[in-house]
Amino acid sequence: MDDAFFERATKLLPRIRIDRIDLSEARKYAAYILNKKHWTHQKNNLAHDAFNTALIISYSRPFTTRYNLDKQRESLLDEHIAAVLTDENEIELHGRIKDLRDESYAHSDDRSVLVPGMNYAKELCLMRKVLNLERREVELLMKMINKWIEYLNEQISLTKAPALLIAPDAES
Repeated sequence: MDDAFFERATKLLPRIRIDRIDLSEARKYAAYILNKKHWTHQKNNLAHDAFNTALIISYSRPFTTRYNLDKQRESLLDEHIAAVLTDENEIELHGRIKDLRDESYAHSDDRSVLVPGMNYAKELCLMRKVLNLERREVELLMKMINKWIEYLNEQISLTKAPALLIAPDAES
């Protein structure tokens, strides 16, 4: 695939299709977490931690800064929150998930691991472990993901581009 392929592909693959793919991946991770038995009782469960991280990052991806193939900044899906998330709990969880992604899962900011009031000048340092989402949060997030996918499907249906990425021949 050469540069010409991707130049043609941008016309056929609007950003909302990529956002839908990211959210579909997040839905798979949420479903996996919800379908596991006794997942909240297991400490140090590497698989659960990995799926929780993947869920948070996949959900957050459409709401973070991104660039198109011409390296131009594109608008965030966050601009459409009022059209999709109608419940106060959904809006609060949406913000919390994005904060978790920015502070703990993607960047490991100091504020995400430091225990408030702890004197870190001593040799003993306690670090706060970022907790996985609770079951009720994953259930609500799954509902939110489904709302976003439904919204994106509606937006895609309004475009003239075909549903599949098919690059035309170089002569077309």
